[in-house]
Amino acid sequence: MSRLDPLPIGAVPEVADIFEKIKATGHYVPNSQLILQRKPAILRALRGLSAAVMDPNGEVSLAMKRLLAYVVSRVHGCHY
Repeated sequence: MSRLDPLPIGAVPEVADIFEKIKATGHYVPNSQLILQRKPAILRALRGLSAAVMDPNGEVSLAMKRLLAYVVSRVHGCHY
């Protein structure tokens, strides 16, 4: 299976704003998003999807969504 290495932050100026927002909130930038810099439209679409799923105004509480994300990540060996 081939593997793409993450690009350093700033490698693609077109998406620099995304990483600045992430860092401003005190979070780290996931490697998956550093890899997706190669396809800025896909990166922006993924961020939009994530924002829609985590919308606090939905039927499921934000706390429950975060808990589900945590449990699923742990079950699959992700330590984010």
